[in-house]
Amino acid sequence: MEGEQVIDKAIKIVKVLVMEALISVAALCLFALILMRFQPSESGIRMGVRILYIIVNLIGGFLIGKIMKQKKFLWGVITGLIYFVIISIISCLVTQSFYSDIQNAITICLLCVAGGMAGGMLS
Repeated sequence: MEGEQVIDKAIKIVKVLVMEALISVAALCLFALILMRFQPSESGIRMGVRILYIIVNLIGGFLIGKIMKQKKFLWGVITGLIYFVIISIISCLVTQSFYSDIQNAITICLLCVAGGMAGGMLS
């Protein structure tokens, strides 16, 4: 019985992470169009990407909170952390290196986790 609950929760988390991935792709495409139009500075691009991390994880945290119904903020934190791990792995595979600036990695992790937690608390 308990094993089924764990599998059920894992499936719910995967569904939310897939939704986050789809939202990320759509948001990044829109952001790319904005970049082409306005050609912001590098710091503006960095800020835009960080805002996207927060928004995507806010939505993910909100969704997982609605699905789980208990300990919503904790589930938001978990999905935010998993999202960070996934984007870090993808970044590592694409760039052939981990974050060159560990402070930047910590900042991104905190943004993902905080966004997920806030979304969970709002749900």
